[in-house]
Amino acid sequence: MKKLLTLFSLLFSFTLCGAQELQLIEQKAADKVPFAKPFALQFSLSHTPGYEVTVAEDSLSKDFEITQMSAQRKSPGTLIYDFTALPFTLGKSTFTVTFNLTQNGKTTAQTKAEAYIDITPAKTFNDKNLREIRNPSIPASWLAWLIAALLLGALIYVLYAWYKKLHEKQLSVSHAPEDPRPGNEIALSQIDALLDSGLWENAQYKVFYNTLTNILREYLWRQLKIDASADTSAEILARIKTMPKLAPLRAQLRQFLSSGDLVKFAKAVPSLETRNSDIQLLREIIVETSPKELAPAQEIKK
Repeated sequence: MKKLLTLFSLLFSFTLCGAQELQLIEQKAADKVPFAKPFALQFSLSHTPGYEVTVAEDSLSKDFEITQMSAQRKSPGTLIYDFTALPFTLGKSTFTVTFNLTQNGKTTAQTKAEAYIDITPAKTFNDKNLREIRNPSIPASWLAWLIAALLLGALIYVLYAWYKKLHEKQLSVSHAPEDPRPGNEIALSQIDALLDSGLWENAQYKVFYNTLTNILREYLWRQLKIDASADTSAEILARIKTMPKLAPLRAQLRQFLSSGDLVKFAKAVPSLETRNSDIQLLREIIVETSPKELAPAQEIKK
């Protein structure tokens, strides 16, 4: 009996530990950047609400210096991290960062992000018509050694100062201000931004529909205070049965969520007509649940 109780306790603890989730939804970074020129990276994360997402600073790639880092919360279960980095190597390099899911100072989950970047040489002034105008001078051997020693000492000092500054620098996370616009205006503008993002044209259908579904989840939180950031499609449909504003739209919601699930989980390739229909469904849901004096749904961009 004692062994059975011990086994049951272990299984119960394992189940609780597995309940916390931290997932990288999307990352944005340039494929090619010049040496020592700042560039931006962005990572979108989905996590279990009620937990904190932090950056494991020792996981950051040593080939880059992080000059700025900020976090912006979209909903209780979604977060965007923005980085500004300086590359200090040439050729192919990998920007790595590990995110921790923590609660009360204890890490419960981790996810690692990697961005592959080609670092090109910085542009320099190169004119073949330039010529040396100084008189030739050959210093004595002792003077040459003295100059070399001074240059070496200066180089060591510069490298030491740069190394010290790099490792003593404190990364401060600044939270972006909340968007003051109504939830429906934010959601409709996010749909327009998604259509202009180029994801559809580049056949990134899974990322496109992940973003489209997250727009709905964020809107439900902003406009109706419904935290659906960690809900499945079935759970969302079950929750709205008794909600006066959403219950009449249950059929539209089911069609929209089912179409997205086919792309995200069944790897279906949607047609342009399907995409336009899903976007129109989302616009109708937003307009129907918004105050009636607000503007009507916008037309879908072709």
